[in-house]
Amino acid sequence: MLKYISQLLDRLANVKGLPVLVGLILVIISFIANMIPMLEILTRGQWLLHVGVITGLGGMLFSDTL
Repeated sequence: MLKYISQLLDRLANVKGLPVLVGLILVIISFIANMIPMLEILTRGQWLLHVGVITGLGGMLFSDTL
């Protein structure tokens, strides 16, 4: 199991913009979930928005250094 996870992480390490894309997708999901009352649990406390912004900014910082 650890071998497969290691291989997956090695493949994902080659895509430098992946954390930025994941952050952008999380922010978009937060925006859409804010409009739909049934998805209130995703927008409570705006945690999805915060995780998306932190992931995107961290991805930009790490992609520049790597």
